[in-house]
Amino acid sequence: MAESSGVLNLPFANNLKSAFLPKFASWVAPKNLGFCVRLVPQLVNRKVIESVLNCVLQEQVADGDFDYLTGKWLQVEIRDAQLFVTLGFRNGQFVCREVVRQACAANAYLSVMTVDAIDMVQQKIDPDTLFFQRKLTIGGDTELAHHVKNTLDTLDPEAIPKVVLTLLQHYQAIISRPAI
Repeated sequence: MAESSGVLNLPFANNLKSAFLPKFASWVAPKNLGFCVRLVPQLVNRKVIESVLNCVLQEQVADGDFDYLTGKWLQVEIRDAQLFVTLGFRNGQFVCREVVRQACAANAYLSVMTVDAIDMVQQKIDPDTLFFQRKLTIGGDTELAHHVKNTLDTLDPEAIPKVVLTLLQHYQAIISRPAI
């Protein structure tokens, strides 16, 4: 049975974990992760975002839940990562115009911190609560921004693949650890 518990239960492993985890958490902190994302070519970032959104929200896209975004641009800011993602909807699919470090022209704006965005995706907290706590801010065409916020609130929790939720949960646990 001792073998099944693995190397991580040995005394030296605990020392390694306590020494390594804070450094690892700082490496993958949103501000550093945002920097890394910006090092990736725009085309790659855009295609990854488009693929993930169109795959994860496939049912809602097919139902026309995002048709109101056609011909409009929504900019999502992840404040602590200093990332601005500009999204639209064309020909029944999400399109990503850019992933940049500074705000640019869009019809509506949503701004949120990484951990709050993860909580929202995992549906641990609803967008209205974040909005009224001033953790989710909106701007530009507020009617459009509220429509997006309300659409996010009505998403079926089963629509998001378990692997995505698990990855987000692990990432949030790592970045939420206090530094030792």
